[in-house]
Amino acid sequence: MGADLDVSRRELRVHEMWCGSDDAGEPVWHVLATDKTSTLCGVDKRQEWPPGSEPTDRHCFPCMRAFQRTMQTS
Repeated sequence: MGADLDVSRRELRVHEMWCGSDDAGEPVWHVLATDKTSTLCGVDKRQEWPPGSEPTDRHCFPCMRAFQRTMQTS
């Protein structure tokens, strides 16, 4: 039973991606914090990137570094 509880706790720590903008206003993928209202780099989550806009494969590097640190410590 203890092992099942540990797995459940890890699964609850799922981080979601959110497409917002970078400092230049260009779309990038951010990693949402567990509160889902801000990103790991500290950007407040606002409205999603406009529907129909060009998709991006760019990621926010500060978010990705913070996410990597989070995964290494868990």
